[in-house]
Order: sequence, then C-alpha cells, then structure tokens
Amino acid sequence: MNFDLTPPKHGGDLEAWQRLEHGAQHWLDLSSACNREPWPIPALSSKLWYELPDQFVLEEAATEYFGQAPLAIGAGTQQFIEILPPLLQKKRAGSTVMVPKMGYQEHAYCWRKWGYDVLEYQTVGELLSTAWDIAVVVQPNNPTAEYLGDDESQQLKTLLINSQRCLVLDEAFLDATPEHSWLNQSLPRGCFVLRSVGKFFGLAGARVGLLFGESQYKAAARSLVGPWPVATPAVHLVAAALNDKAWQAEALESLAERHDYFMATIVPKLNTLFDSQAIQYTPLFYTWILDEAQANKAFQALHSVGIHIRLGQGWVRVSLPAGHEMQRLNAGLVRLLQGHQLKELR
Repeated sequence: MNFDLTPPKHGGDLEAWQRLEHGAQHWLDLSSACNREPWPIPALSSKLWYELPDQFVLEEAATEYFGQAPLAIGAGTQQFIEILPPLLQKKRAGSTVMVPKMGYQEHAYCWRKWGYDVLEYQTVGELLSTAWDIAVVVQPNNPTAEYLGDDESQQLKTLLINSQRCLVLDEAFLDATPEHSWLNQSLPRGCFVLRSVGKFFGLAGARVGLLFGESQYKAAARSLVGPWPVATPAVHLVAAALNDKAWQAEALESLAERHDYFMATIVPKLNTLFDSQAIQYTPLFYTWILDEAQANKAFQALHSVGIHIRLGQGWVRVSLPAGHEMQRLNAGLVRLLQGHQLKELR
C-alpha cells in the first residue's frame, strides 16, 4: 500500500472554513450536494445507545427498498470504495483500473493506494474500446451530472457477460432518479453497485452505505467491513427512512418544486456571476464548468456574502437549497451582483 498519497478534498466542509475565516458561523452551506430537506429524525430510544447493532432490520428494509439484498452494509459508500481494491486483489481481477477523469476522486485515490495501475477516461464510451480489468462508473456523475445512456448500459452489461472484467457502479446520487438504476434488474457477472442514504435522504451523518453484487463476494465483503460497521441508532434510523414511502414521495415532489424555483430565480443570477451558462445538474446539485481562475474568483465572491459552495478544478457545484433557504440565497446573490465583486469577476 502507498500511504504517501495526498487524500482528495471534499465538500461538506463548512466547519473547517469557519475555523479559517472570521465571521463564517452563519454561512449558507451548499457544498455537500446532500438533500437540504432531509428525512426527519424521530425521537430515539436510549437503549439504542447501549446495545451492539443487529443489522437484520436494516437488511430487510434495504432488500425491500432496492429490490434485492445487499452483499454488505457499511459505513457509507466510502467504506466500500476502500475495501473493493483489496477484495478484487484477492480475487486476482487484474491490475488496470479505469476511473472518470472528472468524478468522485476517492475512487482513483483508493485504487492507487492499493497499487493498481489507474487510468482516466473522459467519456464512458472509451470503456467500450479500451483494454481494462476494472472500471469505475459513477451515475449520475458527481460533479458532471452525467447518466449512462441506455445503449451504453447495455453494451457495458454485454461486455461484462462476455469477459472476466469487473465494473464498480457508484449510484450514490441515484435515489431521486431510480429508473436509471442497474438494481432494477439482475446484475451481470462482475458488477458491484454502491448505494448511499447520505444524498437523497440527507443522512450523511448516519454513515450508511450498501454494496450489491454477486453472492460469491458476500463473505469476503462482510469480513472486510468487520462485525459492527454501522452504529445501532443508525441501523434503526436508516431502516425507518427506507420504509417511509410517504416521505420519499413528498421528497421527490419537493425536489421538483425547488428545482423549478431554482432554475427560474437563482440560475440566471449564478449564470451572470459565473459568466457562463454551462450548467449541468441532477435533482440534488448543479455544476458549472468554468475556467479555473474564474471558478476561484466566484467561490471567493460567494464567500463574501456568506454562501459556501463546492470548488473543484475548473468547476463549481451548488447544492439545491431547502425551500426556506431560497430567499436567503437570492438576497445574497442580489447583493453580490449589485456590488463591486461582479466587476472584479469580469
């Protein structure tokens, strides 16, 4: 293993910025891309803090919600991103891994950490004509918001069936558009699917992720995550969230309503601020591909009015605000666009 690699940066880091910048305590945090109207946490029985976790109730809820049983449940999809390299190394799956050039950087980082040869691709289509042993596809991609097309999905499935390759499909952001999920059908040989409750459900702090794939990997995956990867309160809370069909329907309606308002009222102002209309989005976040210098200036300008977003290399990402946050965001953008910061951006 290579422990000298520099870990990737992440969003959801408002408290770190608050420690760096005076007066940041009341900033609006739109950096993490998790649902800003999360599943409401009910009162918890104190006994949940005293007992070791039994995942049975969560496994039942997950099987019902996703349509098939998970191989393992762990501490967020991040834990499975960490264990898949040693899992597939043990299975002698090969050493060449392809990851998206623009995407969740922990994928590339973890494969490199375990000594794999990591190559980057620009488009999923490259996977259909390139030699590789393992590939990572994120749909929708974070931050590019791209989904697999139907033809691409079918060609990748055919490729897996007719080869010994492995595909890691990261569906962490897919709950708001479940029609795209590969879990809607039986998974092909060599496919692993990652799902999360941190995005659509807004339960990032619960640290719960799920791994789906061939049953032959079940024992190895559970051995690698260890005996109690998810705390007892999180087990019961997430099971309740997955079973809460009424909230899920309401959340989808809320996302659609907030999206309409955001596109009509907020996006024109952000287009002006970023001097770009190159927007791509999912139901949970909006990304602009920008010149790197412009992205940095826009990020700093938004900080000047107490708005924290995700800054990447040549892109910025804005989480869809909660309904009650829209006016605050709009007012901050109005102040910004009326002030001297806009002149500095141009």
